[in-house]
Amino acid sequence: MMRAAACVLGLLALGALDAQTLVVGEDGATVQDAVDRARPGDTVLVPSGVWPGPVVLNKAITLRGDGGIIDGGGTGTVVRLEAPGARLADLSVRSSGDDRGGPDSCVYVATEAIGASIRNCELTACTFGIWVHQGREVQIEGNHVVGRADLGHRSNRGNGIHLFDGTGLRVVGNEIEGARDGVYVSATEDSLIADNVARDLRYGIHYMYSWRNTIRGNHLSGNTAGIALMSSHHIEVLDNVSTGNASHGILFRDVQYARIEGNTVQDNGEGLFFFSSLDNDILGNRVAHNVIGARVWAGSERNVIRGNDFVGNQQQVFYVAATDQEWGDAEGGNYWSDYLGWDQDGDGRGDRPYRVDSTTAGLVHRFPAAALLLSSPALELLLWVQGRVPGLATPTVTERAPRTAPMTAPEAR
Repeated sequence: MMRAAACVLGLLALGALDAQTLVVGEDGATVQDAVDRARPGDTVLVPSGVWPGPVVLNKAITLRGDGGIIDGGGTGTVVRLEAPGARLADLSVRSSGDDRGGPDSCVYVATEAIGASIRNCELTACTFGIWVHQGREVQIEGNHVVGRADLGHRSNRGNGIHLFDGTGLRVVGNEIEGARDGVYVSATEDSLIADNVARDLRYGIHYMYSWRNTIRGNHLSGNTAGIALMSSHHIEVLDNVSTGNASHGILFRDVQYARIEGNTVQDNGEGLFFFSSLDNDILGNRVAHNVIGARVWAGSERNVIRGNDFVGNQQQVFYVAATDQEWGDAEGGNYWSDYLGWDQDGDGRGDRPYRVDSTTAGLVHRFPAAALLLSSPALELLLWVQGRVPGLATPTVTERAPRTAPMTAPEAR
C-alpha cells in the first residue's frame, strides 16, 4: 500500500514540472471537455455559472471550483474519480440521481483512485454525498454534505459519506446533515474519522464489520443516535461529543476490544447502550442528563468500566441480567451523582458500596405496562422492603468504592 501511494506521489511530482491550468468555457466548452484536454498534474478551473455533469476524472488532475457549480440534473452520479491522485477542491456539486442501488452520488471514488482527495467542497441534494468504493489512502476533508430531503423519510435517502471496504482513509472536518447516516463505515480498516459535525440524521457515525479505526473529536447532535458501533472490534472512540440525540449517544452492539474514552454523552434518550459486547475499555466518559445513563443487557460482560462520571441521569443504569455486574476496579472508580456514601479516609473513594436500583428496570423490562406505576406507593413500598431483605434484591450494577467527586467539570468539554 505504501509503495502504491509513493508511486502516485511520484507521478504527481513529475507532472507538476510542466503543469498547466485550464479554464472551463475557455479551454473546453464543458467541464468534461476541459478535463479531457488536461494532462496529469494539470488543474481544471470551474468558473462561475452552472455547468452540467456528469464528469469523469480518469487521470491525476485537480478539478477546482472558482465559483462554479456542477449540476447532475437529478440523474446518476455527478462526478467520478477513477485515477490515482485525482483531486476535487473548492467545488460545488449538486443534484445526483435518486437510485440508492446505483449508487447515485454527488462524488463517487472508484477502487483505482488510490490517494484521491475531496477537499472543501459543497455537495447538496445528494442521494449519497461521497461514496468511496474499496478506496485506499483517500482523503475527505472540510466538505459540507447535504442529503436529499425530497426523498422523504431518512430510510429512503443515502448516506452523507459512505465508506466500503477501504483502508487508510481520512474523513476529517466535514459537516453532514439531512442524509440517512452521516459517515457510514463498512468493512473498513486503519482509518480515521475525526472532527466532523453530523446532525439531522439516523446515525451520525455508523460502523459495521470494521476494525482498527479511530473515531475522534466528532460532534453529533439531533440524530436518532450519535454513534452506532456494530459487529466491529479494535475501535478507538475518543473525545467525541454526542448530545441531544433521540435514542442513543453511543451504541455498541457485538463490539469487542474497543476503547471508548473521554467522550461527552449528554441529553440523549440513552447515553450508552451495551448489547452483547465484551472485553471493551470504557474510561473517563461524562454521561450526563440523559433519560437513561447506560442500558446494559444481552451478555455484555468482561468490560472495564472506570473513571466515568454518571451525572443527573433520570435513571443512572437500566440493567437486566441474572447476576450482579461490578464496575470500577482498584485503579479507579466511577462517579455517581446519586451516591449517598462517605469518604472518611479522604482517598477520593467511597467507603460504602454503590448499588444501582435495578428493581424498576427489571419490572418494566418484564412488564412494560408497569411504567404507569413507577411513582405509586405500592412500588415505593416494594423498594423499601427490598432494601432491607437481601433475598429480594434484583441483580444490578454494583461498585465497591465509587469516586466521590467527578473527574471533569461540565464546562471542560
